[in-house]
Amino acid sequence: MNHIDQSGKPLAAAVVITGATQGIGLALAKEFAREGHALLLVARDEAKLAATAATLSQAHGVEVNYVACDLCAVESFPGVEEALRRFGLYADILVNNAAIMTAGFFQDTELDELQRLVDLNVRAVVDLTRRLLPGMIARGSGGVLNVASVEGFMPVPYQATYAATKAFMLSFSRALAYETMGTGVRVSVVAPGPIETAMHAKAGAEYARYAQLLPMMSAEEMARVAYRRFKRGKWVIVAGWFNWLVALGVRFVPGILLIPSVGWFFRVRDAEGNLQMPRALKETKPADGRFTIDARSGDGPGRAA
Repeated sequence: MNHIDQSGKPLAAAVVITGATQGIGLALAKEFAREGHALLLVARDEAKLAATAATLSQAHGVEVNYVACDLCAVESFPGVEEALRRFGLYADILVNNAAIMTAGFFQDTELDELQRLVDLNVRAVVDLTRRLLPGMIARGSGGVLNVASVEGFMPVPYQATYAATKAFMLSFSRALAYETMGTGVRVSVVAPGPIETAMHAKAGAEYARYAQLLPMMSAEEMARVAYRRFKRGKWVIVAGWFNWLVALGVRFVPGILLIPSVGWFFRVRDAEGNLQMPRALKETKPADGRFTIDARSGDGPGRAA
């Protein structure tokens, strides 16, 4: 199939990578650029995008364009398609990597933060895939690489929402991989274990036991494995023997043992190893003399002291 824009010029194939200025996203961008793929980088920080694009283009001799989009905001989703048209590109491969993490007690996390997490980790993935996958199928080539986590294989106390979004990513990707069989389009999901990135510190989990005790892989090493297995068409990619054992083993551990064990590893601590405790529910006594709980807690009425 010929790929022609409205001006009659042929369109160029590009790899669209979200969250492309740091961590796994940047490492994957390097892998695709090293193999000669043109790129469209997507992230929030335009200055970082410009610097990353210039570095990759100079190092690998490929065309690298970028678009600054906050994919936590639903109204920003069409910006990726608009950027592809503006640069005369079509999405040959989509890498859904952008994500945010929260750590700590669910009830202590602000609602708007949880909504942004779900919008970025789930809604943006569904939206971009729906926008770009049909074109791949029509051309009979291309692929989608989704970045999940081994947390998606199990319930994770203290990172409950983040882990649930990664469970969605695993289920979504495996289903699409089956649906697209025979179309020439590959759909894969990579499930990294702990990675040496700033995500844990940003979430406030850098002193949790999992971040201190479990083996960590570099983003570059993970990207090499993900790229190679994605090209081979593997549906679910788990790199590292420890991560493979976790992904396999949690299937056979009963919840009564699994969830407390995972909670022990993921409970948030401070630099001295002290456990983070939930914020006390705020009780107020209105004029009618009845106690109530601060509505942000989502709990029921309070009890008189």
